[in-house]
Parts: sequence; C-alpha cells; structure tokens
Amino acid sequence: MSSNQPETSHQGADLERLRLVYGNFPFMLTGAMTAACVLVAMLYRVEPRPVLAGWLGLVILLSLARQIESSTFQRDPHARTAAQWIRRLEISTAISGVLWGAGAAVFMPRGDVAHQMLTVLLFTGVIAGAMTSYGAMWRCYMIFMVPVASMIEWRLLTDGLALHYLLAFVNIVYVAVVAYSAYKTDRTIGKVLDVTAENAQLTRALQYQATHDALVDLVNHREFNVRLREVAELGREPCALVFIDLDRFKEINDLGGHAAGDEALRRVSEILKAHVRSTDTAARLGGDEFALLLPGCPRERAEQVAAAALTAIEQFVLRWEGGQYFRVGASMGVAYCAAGEADAAALLRVADAACYAAKNAGRGRVEVRRAERLREPSHFELEALRSSH
Repeated sequence: MSSNQPETSHQGADLERLRLVYGNFPFMLTGAMTAACVLVAMLYRVEPRPVLAGWLGLVILLSLARQIESSTFQRDPHARTAAQWIRRLEISTAISGVLWGAGAAVFMPRGDVAHQMLTVLLFTGVIAGAMTSYGAMWRCYMIFMVPVASMIEWRLLTDGLALHYLLAFVNIVYVAVVAYSAYKTDRTIGKVLDVTAENAQLTRALQYQATHDALVDLVNHREFNVRLREVAELGREPCALVFIDLDRFKEINDLGGHAAGDEALRRVSEILKAHVRSTDTAARLGGDEFALLLPGCPRERAEQVAAAALTAIEQFVLRWEGGQYFRVGASMGVAYCAAGEADAAALLRVADAACYAAKNAGRGRVEVRRAERLREPSHFELEALRSSH
C-alpha cells in the first residue's frame, strides 16, 4: 500500500476544474452535433451538399473523439498530470473552434438575409452553449469562441448589406457580454475550487500525519494494525507478515547519540521501502522495531523479501561525525498463511514469536513460521511466564 504525499492544492483545483468541464461533455457534444445537423438541414438546398456532409462528418468524428477523451479522464484522472490533461483539452477545443469557425465562414449564403440571420442565430447559440460547458475554464472557452465569433464578424462585415453592419455590432456586443460572463463564472468557480482543494489538501495532510511516523515516513503502529486487520479479514489470498527487530541499535545511540540513531532508523526505513511493492505496507512499530505486511504473498516470496532486506541492512554502514562508522543488523520473523487460514491476531503472535526465536538463535537471521488460528504465545508472554517461576 503506497504512502504517496498528498497532491498540492493547485493540482487538486485543476483536477476539479477538469472534472466539471469533462462532466459537461456528454451534454455539450450532443448539443453540438444536434446544432450541426440543424444547420445542415437548414442549408441543405442553398449550400453545396458534399461540403455540408463533409463538415457534418468532421463535427461528428471530433465529438466522438472528445467523448473518448472525456471518458478516459473520468476513468483514471491520475493517468496524466493536470497540466497534461489541460493541454489535451485546449488542443481539442482549438480544433473544435476552428472547425465551427470554418462553418461560420462557409455556411452563410451571400445576399440571402433570411438564411444568414438563422445561421448567425445558430452559431451564437453554439457560442452561448459552450460558455455553460466551459464555465470552469475561461481560457478554453476563449480558445473555442474566438475563431467562431471572428468568422461570423468577418462574413457580416464583408457581405455588403447595410443591415449586416448593425448585426455585426450587436453580435460583437453579445459575444463580449458572454465572454465577460464566462470570465466572471470562471473566477467564481475558481475561488470555490481553490478553497475546496486547500481544505481537501489539509485534510489529506492531517490524515497522512495521523497514519505515518514523522521520523521515518513509514506507516505508524496504529495504521499498520488497521491495514493488517483489513488484509486478514478479507482472507481472499495468501499473505505474510515480517517482524523486524534491529540489532546493535543501542550501540549507535550510546556512542553516536540520538541523532545518529535517528539517521540509522531513517536509512533502514529507506531500505525497507525499496524492498516492498506499492501494494505492501512498511511500518515502524516503535523504537527499533519495524514490520512489513505483504498481501497476496506466498511463503517463498515472503522469505525472499525478508532475506533481501536483511542482506541490505547488514551491508549498510552509517558514516557519522568524527569518523565514526556504525553497522546495523536485524533479526526477522516471518509469519505466512494461505487464504483465510489465519486472522490478524494469529499473524501477529506468530511473527513476533518467530522474530524472538531469530534473536535467540544468534541474531542476523530470518525465522519463518506458518500462522494458524491456534494460539502461539508471544515473547512478551513467554518472558512473563519465565519471570513467574
């Protein structure tokens, strides 16, 4: 189980903006294709039919491609960074704006006032509809709107009819008002999303601090127990638990001081992180004790992980102030079980007892035992029994 740091509030706000825009895509694209079909039907007798059909086909293909883009984002928004998604969105929006702008330039019959008025009305309606879809991203809206509005203005101003000058003025005022409204909407949504993202980031940060050891940045004891219970209760696959007790750690604290001891713990934690998968959990249980939770891990794999981690720890040398050199060792106990064979308590007892046995057998070794629901006393209970006699 990975323990990645929370994303920044800026990234979180950008992802929320993308969710809002992509969430509107089905309605926006359906509306765009409907408007394109209406335009083609309206101009079917006054414009070249192959040109109309080709333009309509491009609109439909682009709309389908953009819907696939939206579905891909919604399925896995973290497949790319927020900046990469925004760049893809801007590119597809620019293509859409150019395509609709080309339609505005071509499909406005010269001298045919009735069809021109209807065409202008339809294209300005598309511009207004796009504003509601791109409300959270003003830049994208402008990328779409500018080529469309520019082509409408160009055709109105070059058609040679006096009425069109007034219509061009009205149209540009309308577009300016819509653009300003889109900008204000973007700012308002942006402020809300920024605050929401900051609160979410703070919540994630507090949750991260509550579940991780501040010194070594590993899962802490409490969170480890929660994850162990979750894995054991599911019981759908084999799993293993590795207890790790460092050897010679007291010597580092005594000779190098607590700062040297803290650095040794951090370095050992880095070693453990390097030997587990993203689905595993590396934890510090307290002091110089660590644990690895390996879900979906059979005995052979668990032994390999423990042996490799032990070798890396044994080879590690801490070079400290004043030319001091310290070596750290470890004793490890591995408890493994088949799917549904042992609960969390059994895994804890067996791993603890195996680690204690490795200590008693000379340290620097791995002891492996099968965990079952039958009770096996931990070394704490064994010591309590010895002291009672």
